[in-house]
Amino acid sequence: MLKLYARLAARAVRLAVRGWPAAVALLLYAMIFQAATAKLAALGSLVGGFLVGFVMAFLLSSYLHLVSLAVTDRRIGFADIRESFTARFWDVVSVLFAVWIIQLVVMSVSSSAGDRGPIIAVLVGLTMAVFFNAVPELIYLARGQVRSFGLLMASARFITQHWIEWLGPTILMGAVILAPFGLVQQGSAAERMLRLQSLFSMDGIVLVVLAMPLWLKPIVLLFITWGMVFRGLLFAALVSGTARKRSWP
Repeated sequence: MLKLYARLAARAVRLAVRGWPAAVALLLYAMIFQAATAKLAALGSLVGGFLVGFVMAFLLSSYLHLVSLAVTDRRIGFADIRESFTARFWDVVSVLFAVWIIQLVVMSVSSSAGDRGPIIAVLVGLTMAVFFNAVPELIYLARGQVRSFGLLMASARFITQHWIEWLGPTILMGAVILAPFGLVQQGSAAERMLRLQSLFSMDGIVLVVLAMPLWLKPIVLLFITWGMVFRGLLFAALVSGTARKRSWP
């Protein structure tokens, strides 16, 4: 299995460099999302939140489409960037809607659970971060074949089958991204897990991207792009059964 990781990691380096526009887009989209959130907040939680969700969907659609092009070794041009905002839009919207429904249910349950409410919310959040971890790859590789709750369930089934092979590299990459901020060296194990969980939300990745020093941005942005490309390659290998035949040394 380690040999497979090494081979995919080396290939991902070349593909990430070729797909460098995805790294630049991540920085631009983080800035756009932060500005849009601040501007739309004045419209209230209902209308503003609704519009922020659509902005998020457009940006996520674009970024995931650009990553998918990098994974398939396609050079990214201006035409690709232009069409990327709608390429995965409805897939992303369907997932955001399903997650919103789940969060409403969790809020209802936790608010009626008294002192145990925050604990329930944290546990559910960690569970979602684990079992929905493969959602980005499913969005751009499933090509609209499954959406909404079906896509979330597909991710959960994938994680159940491949949790060791998938979560190990994912946690390691998250720790590397957070390490420059000293966020993986402090606090209890639960607190560290919560920080890693934040990386799998739009708000969390925006905060990380914008908070890093200017000199560190190119390195971290390329690393994130490399990590996303590596995940795409690993996902394809696990789904195809290529990795299932391999054993740990």
